[in-house]
Amino acid sequence: MEEVPVIDIASSLTGDAQAKKRAAEEIRRACEEIGFFAITGHGVQDSQIDLVKKQAHAFFARPLEFKELSGQPPEKICRGYTRVGSRAFAYSIGKKTPPDLNESYGMGPVDSVPAHLKGTPAERLFFMPNYWPKDIPQFKTAFESYYRSMEPLAAHLLGLFALALGLDERYFDTRINQHTSTMRVIYYGPQEEPPEPGQLRGGEHTDFGTLTILKAENAPGGLEVKTRSGNWIAVKAEPGAFVCNIGDIMMRWTNNHWISNLHRVTNPPPELSNIGRTSVVFFHNPNVDAEIRCENGFYGAEREEQYPPEKFGDIYLNKQMKSQHMTTDDKKTGSAGV
Repeated sequence: MEEVPVIDIASSLTGDAQAKKRAAEEIRRACEEIGFFAITGHGVQDSQIDLVKKQAHAFFARPLEFKELSGQPPEKICRGYTRVGSRAFAYSIGKKTPPDLNESYGMGPVDSVPAHLKGTPAERLFFMPNYWPKDIPQFKTAFESYYRSMEPLAAHLLGLFALALGLDERYFDTRINQHTSTMRVIYYGPQEEPPEPGQLRGGEHTDFGTLTILKAENAPGGLEVKTRSGNWIAVKAEPGAFVCNIGDIMMRWTNNHWISNLHRVTNPPPELSNIGRTSVVFFHNPNVDAEIRCENGFYGAEREEQYPPEKFGDIYLNKQMKSQHMTTDDKKTGSAGV
């Protein structure tokens, strides 16, 4: 594939078995060939999307001193505000670059920590309570409402993934029923000075979890994905659509049959460098203690496992902390303790 396909999932949401099968087949081909697809007919209301963007714009317009009152915790997890230059995603794939040119606000699970994780390192690293900026009354409501709308959508897509892989539709249910998903609203601000050599709005990387659901603005300097032929192609922000891509965990689960593909966020051309861009990104992650290994049902058992079995929490933290601490050291900088 040399472009990201658009898949209408509306009929699959009605429970129609044949519609689910058709959608699953389209998803299977996209995940095998490019790792990205866009979805329409997803059922998420425009008003929810507009509200979270409105609240984010109000926050990012505030002075830095105000924003840093809600700053990211020392554990460097997806909570609160991160300023420009706080991370470089290319480090997660072992590539050294200048820091990425974006700022963001992040949140994690809305539900309470599972009982069996209380008192463990995983509670702090994956179920830390969210916190919110003061003086922006609807900020918390908008973010939590959007997060809640993404949870069932992601679960539905995981069901289609299972069908695409020849498994029972409910295969992933017990692996995501205490999911550790995060959400970030990212602001790529105007570039008042030229970027450093090799510096991007978002350095090239693969995502760390199962599935990413992105809502981006149609503005200069956007998302690009690398095709199997080696070309970088722009991913268009289609009206009414979400852009989805699979992450490293899904590639492991499918024993490399599906692609967790390299992508990046480019800089705008110099003549349009004064234009900002906002993206709302939901990163779906499984349970922190879910064992990630290829199951025999994925395309049969004929292919040797490409990865040793490992807990999700440990896989995730290794890559997350590399990007946050801007290091290529393979030594893990955090442990889920599971």
